[in-house]
Amino acid sequence: MGLSDWKRITSRSNPLIVRTAKLSSRKFREETSSFFFEGVHLLEEYLRFGWTPETVFVREDCAGRYADLLSRVPEEALTVVPGSVFDKLTTEQAPQGILTVSPFLPCVPSVSDPEELHGRILMLESVRDSGNVGTVIRTAAAFGWTCLLTSDCADVWSQKTVRASMGTLFSGCAAVCADPAAFVRACAKTGRRVFAAALGDGERLGSFDIRPDDCFVVGNEGQGISSGLLEAAGRIVTIPMTGNAESLNAAVAASVLMWEGSRGGQNLNNNERQ
Repeated sequence: MGLSDWKRITSRSNPLIVRTAKLSSRKFREETSSFFFEGVHLLEEYLRFGWTPETVFVREDCAGRYADLLSRVPEEALTVVPGSVFDKLTTEQAPQGILTVSPFLPCVPSVSDPEELHGRILMLESVRDSGNVGTVIRTAAAFGWTCLLTSDCADVWSQKTVRASMGTLFSGCAAVCADPAAFVRACAKTGRRVFAAALGDGERLGSFDIRPDDCFVVGNEGQGISSGLLEAAGRIVTIPMTGNAESLNAAVAASVLMWEGSRGGQNLNNNERQ
């Protein structure tokens, strides 16, 4: 089956085209439990982790260029479109000519019990910037942490979040939590320590050992961590800085915390609980 045999759509008003274009809206993504992402690398990662797309739109002038990649996509999912139709779908300034539609994936579960997650956790509370959320997911995957998002963070299934994660979202390194305070209180019952990253007086990062099951919390870009979650966490960690900057970007702060935790990870297994 070659290009001439693929499903072909030539009208911008085709129902499938209209539906796909509406997936740029979070509300519509949630109503349909589906999302889209663009580009070659993201599709490669999606397929590498074993997921099956609903539809892969290919701009007709790009089909030959990506023949090897597209040969790994189920033939029934491939749809070729002219440039004028692809332009209605794309949100990129320099699109590569591939756009993938997928159902929501079970690799990003909703969790309420700390026992559902293994290893270190980096929780993001109310982080609203998609680029920050995607960057933290990517960093969590690199360092072997779980990125736990509160339900009011930027949408994990937005094109910007998926792109910023560079496809690591598909690996199973992220989860969503509807009640972060309850989750943190449950952590205490299981013996997990929870550190809220905040300015001011706190335990300096690097002054204590980070255990394999610790949880760190990073808050909203402008407001920081809510008072309720600070109280539930019980412990505050501060990142040492010079006086030249008041604070760090949320994604940078999260990355520093995860790097520090992973840097000493080889020596933590025998530490006694404090």
